[in-house]
Amino acid sequence: MTRNLTYIKATPEDHELLTRTAMSSKQYWGYADRLMALWREELTITPDYITRNEVVKVESAEGFIGFYALADKGKDHWEVEHFWLLPGDVRKGYGTRIFEHILKHIKEKNGKSVSLSADPHAKGFYDKMGGTVIQQEPSKIAGRFLDVYEFAVKKRAQPGKNSVSRKNK
Repeated sequence: MTRNLTYIKATPEDHELLTRTAMSSKQYWGYADRLMALWREELTITPDYITRNEVVKVESAEGFIGFYALADKGKDHWEVEHFWLLPGDVRKGYGTRIFEHILKHIKEKNGKSVSLSADPHAKGFYDKMGGTVIQQEPSKIAGRFLDVYEFAVKKRAQPGKNSVSRKNK
């Protein structure tokens, strides 16, 4: 795994790449074609969607590895509507680094919290990232529910008597 990741604002022209990424990432978990068809519309990233939301492509030294999309829900709250990695880049540590970047990105936008609906296969990841399940919502699969996680966006400690300056180290 490379050390540096690059975050690039997506453009409407990226919609096909992002849609293919979302579909292949979801398919990675072994869902049957009939189930994938249920999610086709919500996994389709349109040029208009990219224009209306914060959509960010992620690249490593080897090239494009995935993307995320954030929606401003008002009152300092954001929602992660998409967070997908190419199947070959899953379980390489990228997810943790990108999610930390997402929280930093939201903090820079003065956000205080972020939520997301987690696929059951991602539950362990979001537990590890410190999320709190605040509710469950029905899935498109009958009888299945998705955990909705919320994450507090932490403010950076202000320099003062309880912090150590990095430049003195």
